[in-house]
Amino acid sequence: MLNATPDDAALATPTIPPQTWWPLIRAAWTYIHTFAPDILRWKEHFERLAVELGQGAPPRRQVARTADDTDTQITAWLADPSHRVPVHAVNRHGTKAGDPIWTVLSELITAGQQDSIFATHSRSPRARALARRAAVLAVVAQGRTQAVRGKVAAAVMNAPRHSPVGTRPSAAVIDEELRQWLAHPDNLVPIRSADDGVGQAGTVIWSTLARLIWGIPTGDRFTSHAASGRARRERVADAVATGRTVVMAANRYWSIPQPCPNAALIACKDGTTRPWRMHITQAELTVELRMLRAACYVFVAATSLMRDSEVQEIQRDAVTTYYGSPAIKSHKIKHDPARPESFWWIIEPVAEAIAVAEQLSWHPTHLFASLKPPRGKKNRGDRGIIAAEDIDYFIKHVNASADAYGLETIPDAHVRSHMFRRTMSAITGREPGSEVALGLQLKHAARRALANRTTQGYAQMDTQWAKEFDQQLEYAAALRLVDLLRARRTGEKVAVGPGADRLHAGLDTVISTMNEDPVLRAQIADEQAEAALLATQFTNLHLGTINHCMFDAPQAECQNDLPADQRGTAPLIGACQPDRCRNSVITRRHAPIWIAEEDDLTARAQDPPPGREAVLIRLADVQRITRALRHEGVTS
Repeated sequence: MLNATPDDAALATPTIPPQTWWPLIRAAWTYIHTFAPDILRWKEHFERLAVELGQGAPPRRQVARTADDTDTQITAWLADPSHRVPVHAVNRHGTKAGDPIWTVLSELITAGQQDSIFATHSRSPRARALARRAAVLAVVAQGRTQAVRGKVAAAVMNAPRHSPVGTRPSAAVIDEELRQWLAHPDNLVPIRSADDGVGQAGTVIWSTLARLIWGIPTGDRFTSHAASGRARRERVADAVATGRTVVMAANRYWSIPQPCPNAALIACKDGTTRPWRMHITQAELTVELRMLRAACYVFVAATSLMRDSEVQEIQRDAVTTYYGSPAIKSHKIKHDPARPESFWWIIEPVAEAIAVAEQLSWHPTHLFASLKPPRGKKNRGDRGIIAAEDIDYFIKHVNASADAYGLETIPDAHVRSHMFRRTMSAITGREPGSEVALGLQLKHAARRALANRTTQGYAQMDTQWAKEFDQQLEYAAALRLVDLLRARRTGEKVAVGPGADRLHAGLDTVISTMNEDPVLRAQIADEQAEAALLATQFTNLHLGTINHCMFDAPQAECQNDLPADQRGTAPLIGACQPDRCRNSVITRRHAPIWIAEEDDLTARAQDPPPGREAVLIRLADVQRITRALRHEGVTS
């Protein structure tokens, strides 16, 4: 489009429809606040199980993952006066007595994760390695050493040993581990549930058994082409003959179910509660981890007004305060090559979402990153996510499991990250200081998000959200009438003014409806039920500071001066004549304002002409209302 302005471009971004927005935000919050503790606990359980099954070293979350991290580890270790550097006790193989034993020192510092942090070979930056060695030699010069012989150095120093990838145990060790596994009565041999391309139903799944025992993905140790493999098969067959088997769904290792004790409870449609999950497999946990990451992304993007690039730049320890309010620090990317650090104000639930995302990420710095732990030589997770794929995945999974998880179905709509910002801008642009729009879930998000800058065009309302706000405002107005309804139920007159009879008649209709319906009669104390009926009865009620307007265009004084084609759409608040218009009602809440104006006009009525005549006219109009308020007892 030629001559497009920035606001024109902003308006090209559609909002997310309200009927999609609210279930999506509530589902994301349910995952973050209700399901996350369970998912993270199960994640740790499967990680421990992997170690117990022989998959190698524990999860490497604490390993130094960058050269700078390693330097920090070295500095911290050397700074501890209780630590002593292992040095050669005697001259050996080109090393001199008193020289550091670099491999053992590496294992001591990294808890066995690495054995070559001081290596000077070509794959490592030589200058950095030499600088590390110089720091160690400075400690050696201070005499903080322990002389040991090389062969027993690791044992003497109690250093965790580094196991290179691909180290294969001996046949004797393999046989002993198989014997120990089979000896445990709780261990069951996995068998096929159905025929597949490898074996028939009821036969042993050797690759899965090998993964259970040794944590390896193939069944080569049970090969029938070697005597050792055939002997191991015979031992397993003896266990199978006694009935110690478990049938594997889909013939996969990932389908081994684990119980889920103490899972969060969800509400059922019949009013009871139940755990949201009873069992979970590793494959299902993989799904839930991605769902939780997507929920964190959706919630943060939806409530902070951050762009996708800014959300994905959030790093660990990003929650801070900015001018006294909770905020996220990240980097501004769009239109700014310098990528400056910036701040976005947030609500407390967003801080909770950030904390959850930190526990999910395997990246050393960034939160929205790989869910898979690093393996082998790779020591960090991949950074970044494809937001569109995660959003679609989240919505699809919520809709597939809505009944099982106690969630609302999310109506079909196109949802993308830039639309979150546009939608929240529209919400905050309409009701910046109100809880009407966001009261369903987000509380003060509108007020916080308004401070996060957007273009004026971005905040313009579209038709769907305008309707949503109208519905919310109608409901808010109805809630304000609940107290009047309850007072009217006791026979009180709750309002005065030209439209008071219509208000009383409408309240009486609602009371009669509730009294005549047994179901509604049982909900007399239910504010939501009363508000719903009031919203239906008073569809054109407009709340005001000095009066309420039950707008009916033919009776509205404010419409008289309008052209005929502009009448009947909405009241003109600035042209209201509350003491004369037949739509106007004044309640106890308005009484102090009217009485204060009466007192002011009474005092001004003592002024000399010419202004006194207008004051007296206005005083007569006001006293018509105040006398009615006092007569009906509405002022108390």
